[in-house]
Amino acid sequence: MENTQQQVDDATYRRILNFLYDEAELFDQHAYGRWLERVTPDIRYRMPGRGFYEGQAPETQFVNGYYDDDYTTLAVRIDLWSRPSSTTAENPQTITRHFVTNIRAYDGAQPGTFRVTSHVLVFRVRPTQKQPYFFSGRREDQLREVDGELRLAARDILMDEAVLMSPNLSFLV
Repeated sequence: MENTQQQVDDATYRRILNFLYDEAELFDQHAYGRWLERVTPDIRYRMPGRGFYEGQAPETQFVNGYYDDDYTTLAVRIDLWSRPSSTTAENPQTITRHFVTNIRAYDGAQPGTFRVTSHVLVFRVRPTQKQPYFFSGRREDQLREVDGELRLAARDILMDEAVLMSPNLSFLV
């Protein structure tokens, strides 16, 4: 696989790794409010539906996507998840574990921006159910340097399943 983009230097790569690993830990702690502090005000967080057609490669389409959020809709989603009295989806709270791997990082089009791809596996189990769920996908992120800190500016998540079998998606990927 040939890539013409410039990979980031080792120090920047380590910063990006730490950013992604810290993010996974925040997700597993359900610390979504703290995670929201690590995104840019113009964030675009998307997880389109994926079409599979016999004899063709999978295609991404955004008809009935799972997520198509900006900062405001992410804040509303996180607020609802943080108040168990307002939703039964997280009462009792779901147990998740995020695994992030195959991380590649490239310089972005503008100075101080980075394009990052990664694979993610999320283990999820509800305390009231015996069956755990596994979610596998690829993330394509845009990170931006803001006041010396990395911030998530955009994320597209391409899940490996055409239909997610979980009863809800009350977590971020």
